[in-house]
Amino acid sequence: MNTTTTIELVKSFWNTIDVATKKIYQMLWTALLSFLVQHWIVVLIVLVAILGIAIMKALLGRWGMLGSVLYNYLYFGILFIVGLIFGSDIFVNNWFSVACTLALYPICYAIVGIILEKTGLHRRKY
Repeated sequence: MNTTTTIELVKSFWNTIDVATKKIYQMLWTALLSFLVQHWIVVLIVLVAILGIAIMKALLGRWGMLGSVLYNYLYFGILFIVGLIFGSDIFVNNWFSVACTLALYPICYAIVGIILEKTGLHRRKY
């Protein structure tokens, strides 16, 4: 076996993995969207209930759950909207994962901090 055949075999192998990964993401995205279409009322009720519990705990002085809930709602909400706009193939892109790590994490964190400070629910202990 010469080196060109080996290189072509490796390229073919990586291409197959890339195509399979895209297909898996497409199948999972389709399953998620069909689940949300069929059960959107239940999902909405559960999300609002979790937010309500977090707000009640925050009013009692334990704001950590509210910060976590707000962060996850922002982060995954943005990812959901991006997925709806660009399709499931965007999640396979390496540049997109780098952008999420470098930009989306700190932006969501900062927004949640601003929300907690403006509402007065974040009380610092010195």
